[in-house]
Amino acid sequence: MDITELEIRGLNPDMLGDYLYFFDNVAFTDHPEWSQCYCLAFHFEQEWDAADAGRENAWRERAASFIREGKVRGYLAYSDGEVVGWCNINDKNNYAALKNNVGAELSEDGDKKVLSVVCFLVAPGMRGKGVAAKLLERACAGAETEGYDFIESYPISGGFNMYAAHHGTAALFEKCGFAVHTKSENGCVMRKYL
Repeated sequence: MDITELEIRGLNPDMLGDYLYFFDNVAFTDHPEWSQCYCLAFHFEQEWDAADAGRENAWRERAASFIREGKVRGYLAYSDGEVVGWCNINDKNNYAALKNNVGAELSEDGDKKVLSVVCFLVAPGMRGKGVAAKLLERACAGAETEGYDFIESYPISGGFNMYAAHHGTAALFEKCGFAVHTKSENGCVMRKYL
């Protein structure tokens, strides 16, 4: 597949079926132990809520609700009409988990409008073909259009497998014009000013 043929679309409630299909049937076919996340973890200070205990598909239901309410934002990548990738982006203030992230909390934002890029998922057969880079390029263009001052990302450092690279790698962000803003023991905060 020619990567230029990818179509990148901003998530909206009409795309809920595509989003859920990707998470249910594509994204974690080679890593099923992560299949319950639905890319919601950054929206909460704790990973699981007591209200979720014993409820089958609790996070799937939450994802559907959050998408309908506009709480989950991001971009889906399509190839031949099928979703092959996802980039989770949102206003930094909408990610409760970043309040406790040492690297992110070191980033003093003041009155700046900050877009955070927290996760990428690419279909197993499409990895290594530039899908994440195309998603990131679209996120950067969208952030500029929406009046953000800068985009922030949180890649981890050190040796890790490809699954731990779901935050994006420093190399990916550097290629798109990001630079290290602060460092922590496990990673860094990278920023691209718009």
